[in-house]
Amino acid sequence: MLKRSTNGIDTDFLSKYDILNDLYLIVNNVDGLRSGSYYYVRQRDSLELLRRGDFREISGNLGLGQDLPHDASVTIFFMVNLQKVLDNFGNRGYRIAQIDAAITGGKMYLAAYAFNLGATGLTFYDDMVTDFFSPHAKNKDTMFMIALGKKAKSSHS
Repeated sequence: MLKRSTNGIDTDFLSKYDILNDLYLIVNNVDGLRSGSYYYVRQRDSLELLRRGDFREISGNLGLGQDLPHDASVTIFFMVNLQKVLDNFGNRGYRIAQIDAAITGGKMYLAAYAFNLGATGLTFYDDMVTDFFSPHAKNKDTMFMIALGKKAKSSHS
């Protein structure tokens, strides 16, 4: 799902089929993958483990205390070095980063639907997301968050 969703978008502002946003994941319950936080290395189509552990509570907290990111199999955060984007694209840089995340996130919605999985976009605490994924995500801002997968039984309140 990650590889197909991140094969880029054809635009006048990016190199053909490139994307701006980096993907950071909190994996709660994915077959064949340990729970923890990850960074998606697009060039190698692989996940880099940042930290092992059960971060279900943190995922819910980062998503404004909502049950959806707490209960999801995986939560994906689209993050970008916004200062670099603004330096490169000027005032329209923020909109470009948002469009990039939204289209890539839309591809994930479609893929989730094709696999009969749930998907929902959510709001989040910007600085807390950066702090959680740092030092790897230092100087990055969150553009979008999506919770994917089958719902876990919620004990979250």
